[in-house]
Amino acid sequence: MPDLPVTPRPVRCDHPYPDVLRLRDERKADGAFVRVLDCTKCGRYEIPLDIDDLEPILRLKLQFIGRDVAIREGAVERVRRKKRREADGALR
Repeated sequence: MPDLPVTPRPVRCDHPYPDVLRLRDERKADGAFVRVLDCTKCGRYEIPLDIDDLEPILRLKLQFIGRDVAIREGAVERVRRKKRREADGALR
């Protein structure tokens, strides 16, 4: 399944988890590192990452492989529903 289009971060996206999920971290063609997020209200967007602030394992993976997938594109809604059920159960 191809990745869906990603835009720059909306000016004000401060929606809570699980409305916002991390899809992946990746190295772009220009060498920049970004985190791609999916928000139910704002859509998909990316934020820049400072490679020096990342865990060593993730840093190496991005430098050599170019991508670290957290949630597969086709599984976003399933994961979001599961996390909401878990959160609802914790509140009871």
